Amino acid sequence: MNDTTPAKSVQKLIARLGPGFVLIVVILVAAFMVPRFFTTLNLINVLYQSSIYIVLAVGMTFVITGGGIDLSIGSQVALISVVMSGFIHAWGWPVGLAMVVAIFFGMGLGAVNGFVITGLRMPDFIVTLAAMETFRGFALVHSAGKIWFDFPSSFRYIGITRWAGLPIPTIVALILAAIGYYIYHKTHFGRYTIAVGGNRTAAIYCGIPVSRYKVFQYVLMGGLCGLAAILITSRLDSSQATMAQGYEIHTIAAVIMGGTSLFGGSGNVVGSVVGALILGIIANTMVLLGVDYFWRLVVTGLLIVLAVGLNQWRENVMREASLEAVKETAKESTS
Repeated sequence: MNDTTPAKSVQKLIARLGPGFVLIVVILVAAFMVPRFFTTLNLINVLYQSSIYIVLAVGMTFVITGGGIDLSIGSQVALISVVMSGFIHAWGWPVGLAMVVAIFFGMGLGAVNGFVITGLRMPDFIVTLAAMETFRGFALVHSAGKIWFDFPSSFRYIGITRWAGLPIPTIVALILAAIGYYIYHKTHFGRYTIAVGGNRTAAIYCGIPVSRYKVFQYVLMGGLCGLAAILITSRLDSSQATMAQGYEIHTIAAVIMGGTSLFGGSGNVVGSVVGALILGIIANTMVLLGVDYFWRLVVTGLLIVLAVGLNQWRENVMREASLEAVKETAKESTS
C-alpha cells in the first residue's frame, strides 16, 4: 500500500522544482517589498548585475561536478584584469588582442591549478586557497596599487552598450550558459566530468583519463575568469588589484543553490544560472531597500548556509523518492 502523504507529495514537488521554486518565491517577495521591482529598467539591471556571476557559475558547475572547487576565481579575475589593463594602457596593445590574450592567460592560470592538484595529488581546496592569495599578490605587485581607468571607447562599448534592449554582458552570459548546457549534457567532456566527480575510482577503471579531465575543468574555469575580467572591467571602466573580492563565495553559493552537489557527481548548468539570478535579485532588493552594505554581507553568508542546507534536503527527498519507486516496482513484479 502506498503510504505517500500530501506533505510528502508537496516535498517531492518542491524538490523537483528545485531552484526554480526558490526563484519564484524570491521574485514574489522582492515584488512585495519593492513595488518598482518589476519595472523594465530594474529587471534589465538585475540581469546586468548577474551576468558576471552567470559566466563564473557555468565554469564552477563543471569544477564542482568533477569533485573539485576553485577558491581562486576572484583573484584570477583581478590578476587578469590588471594584466590586460597594462597591455592596453602601458603597452598600447589593440583592444581585441588584449582581450584574446586575457582569456588565454586565464586558461593558463586555471591550468596551473589543475596541474598542481593532479601532479602533486593535493586537495583542490588547499591548492586553490593558496592560489587565491598568490594570484591576488601578483595582481598587487603588477599594478603597484595603481588604478587603471579611461579605457578606449571600443573596450567600454562591451560593458555599456545594449543590443535588442539587453546589455552585451547579459547576452554573452546567456549564450555562454546555453553552450555550457550543451557541453555538460551532450559531450564526452560533460559526461566524463560527472563520472569523475561521482566515482573517481570507477572512472579510472573505465579508462577515463581522470587527471586530464580534471585539468580541463580548471582550464575552462580560468578561461571564463578571463571573460569575466573583460566584462567587469569594460563595465566599470576601471581596473585594480583589489577588485572581484568575494566572487568565489557568491559563485559557489549560486552553483550549490542551483542544485549542483557540493560532493561532486551531479550538476545543473541551468540551475546555476537560476542561482546567480536569485543572488542578483536579493542583492538588488537590498540595494533598493537601502540595506547597509555590512548587513548585505551578513545576508550573503546566511544564504550560503541556507543554499547548502536546501540542496542537501533536496537530495535526501529525491533519494527517498527513488527508493520508494524501486520498492513499488519490486512489489509489482512479485505480485
